[in-house]
Amino acid sequence: EFLAVHEYTHVLRWARENLHERVPVLFITHRSAESDVIEGLSAGADDFMVKPIRVGELVARVKALLRRAYHQQSPSELSFGRYKFDVSGAQILVDGSPVVLKQREFDLAVFLFQNMGRLLSRKHLLEAVWGIEAEVSSRSLDTHVSRLRTKLGLHPENGYRLAAIYSVGYRLEQVGTMHSGPGALDE
Repeated sequence: EFLAVHEYTHVLRWARENLHERVPVLFITHRSAESDVIEGLSAGADDFMVKPIRVGELVARVKALLRRAYHQQSPSELSFGRYKFDVSGAQILVDGSPVVLKQREFDLAVFLFQNMGRLLSRKHLLEAVWGIEAEVSSRSLDTHVSRLRTKLGLHPENGYRLAAIYSVGYRLEQVGTMHSGPGALDE
């Protein structure tokens, strides 16, 4: 037996009140009454689909939810400790000194810093920096990440680590200098 929408909304309300990060929620249900849709959206759902679903529409809605949830508007300047980004001028200063980056490197750096601490899949990084249907090899991503590590000094002794998560993607983390000793993660 299917549960009513209001039974799922209790879980959603709890999540919205208790989880630190706002996770996008898409309700997929056989219930199509206007009151069910209103109740789901009022409880905090980001979207609502009624079964039977069309796969193409589902994919498009999920992509739209992810774009809205994880795309942050870029102010003209961003500051992260020793890193200062001039977004409109596509320039970065590290400890007050300019660092020359190619446009893709700069875009990747901004995206990583804006998503600090978040595990970003290789596919998501490629789509966000190279474009939605990017036909770029993942090797190109690895090369850009390696250059960023070197050019920006993204190592634990400098307070940041750009960690490769095996077979998943990358995460930029802010770390204390104490993490650079024995037991530190190798890149």
